[in-house]
Amino acid sequence: MKTLRFNALFLILLTISLLMGCSPGNPPVPTATHTPTIENSSTPTESPSPTASPTPTPTPLPLNGQQTQYIIDATIDYYNRFVTVEIQSTYTNKTNVPIDNIIFVVYPTIFQAIYTRSVTMSDGVPVENFEWLGHLMIIQLEQPLQPGEKIKFTHEFELYMPDRGGVFSHSGKQLNLSYWFPFIPPYDEKEGWLAHDPQLVNSSFVGEFLVFEAADYDVTITFTDRRENFMIAAPASPQEKEGGINYQLSLARTFTLSISDQFVLYERQVNDTTIQSFALKEHDRVGDVVADVAVEAFTLYSELYGPYDRELLTIVEFNSDIGMEFDGLIFLSPYFYNLYPGTPQSNIHVYTAHEIAHQWFFSQVGNDQAMEPWLDEAFATFSERIFYETYYPEHLDWYWENYITMHNPHGDIDINIYFGGDIFEYRDIIYRNGALFLHDLRDSLGDEAFFGFIQDYIRTYRYEIATTKDFFNLLLNATDADLNPIFEEYFSVIPEITP
Repeated sequence: MKTLRFNALFLILLTISLLMGCSPGNPPVPTATHTPTIENSSTPTESPSPTASPTPTPTPLPLNGQQTQYIIDATIDYYNRFVTVEIQSTYTNKTNVPIDNIIFVVYPTIFQAIYTRSVTMSDGVPVENFEWLGHLMIIQLEQPLQPGEKIKFTHEFELYMPDRGGVFSHSGKQLNLSYWFPFIPPYDEKEGWLAHDPQLVNSSFVGEFLVFEAADYDVTITFTDRRENFMIAAPASPQEKEGGINYQLSLARTFTLSISDQFVLYERQVNDTTIQSFALKEHDRVGDVVADVAVEAFTLYSELYGPYDRELLTIVEFNSDIGMEFDGLIFLSPYFYNLYPGTPQSNIHVYTAHEIAHQWFFSQVGNDQAMEPWLDEAFATFSERIFYETYYPEHLDWYWENYITMHNPHGDIDINIYFGGDIFEYRDIIYRNGALFLHDLRDSLGDEAFFGFIQDYIRTYRYEIATTKDFFNLLLNATDADLNPIFEEYFSVIPEITP
């Protein structure tokens, strides 16, 4: 099966860090004089007096309330780079077809950093009929899981954190827990499990290969000792729980933590959302700048793309050379901080704007990042331009030339990560040419229609896995404009549209 192909030898060699990382009718459009509204967290916001109203019709639950539930208990021995974990995973068959097996994606196996102590079913019976296919744990079911039926598994395992930089690492300065527990990928009725292999060209990952469905997380962490030493960057606010720290995050693609005894924290409040900026001590001053840039990007995208609907957005300096998005949390490279020139002509501005845009294009609207990566990366790159248009128009030409046009981007953007090129070709096609496509589409539709469509797209496919066909179908049913010349310039295949 295409989605399960894997080369075991390839995995053994794969020990380097991951690279590359609105209401219709009258939506707001970007202006050069936009000013965000920032509220002091200690200042209460008055609410209007309640008035009597008819009992509303119940709103359907996202995913019909059938999202996967993860309950995770982790004990962290920070200085010895060791984590013990128990995770309960409750999965519901959300499709219309029976499912014969369950797949868990176990990312730490790529780094030979996990020891699985046990896997059991909900009744405590050990699961022994599973097999490994690279980083995938495949559990054959004795009886197919019928539509609407649930199944529960418990994994107990140990992580031996690799001494390296990257999204899953322990560098001595911080512990990064990304993709750190077994998770169940989305299931497509035609394609099966959306579980892909990584793509490595010239010793670098090309794009991202993991696909996530929206799920609920209940995560409790404890420390073996010296808890008072650590600051924890998380996508949700902490709550004390029986000597541990508990986090609740609903309808999220990922749950990522970064822990350090060297963090400095800056906070901002924008309406109901707290923005946290964690920087390492040597980049203390830049962490404050990042918080301000994050406020600008967050405020703009909330207006142009729709509400964020989370209480926290966390930005973390981490030990790698990339930026990376997760649900409610983003990573930024220390190189961005170290080389910050003190002006908006900086990677701090560009990549903070880029990664925060992923909270809409990745987090809210998911996609198959291996097979259709343009659906999130092109949007995030295009959002960089909107950011500069709005806040720093005097630097817009500098940004557009240095980050987009000077690279002469070209090529059909509907490629997958296995197209055969290296990371540089991939970025030119998916990121830069993808941004040019959205820029041309905006010019053709006009700002009102374009941003109205984007808001509709996010509302329609929120918490789901959107496809290129979904994008085309919604777009062409929303406009009478002749967009074929643009499609033919940027796509190798135009999907058939359902009226």
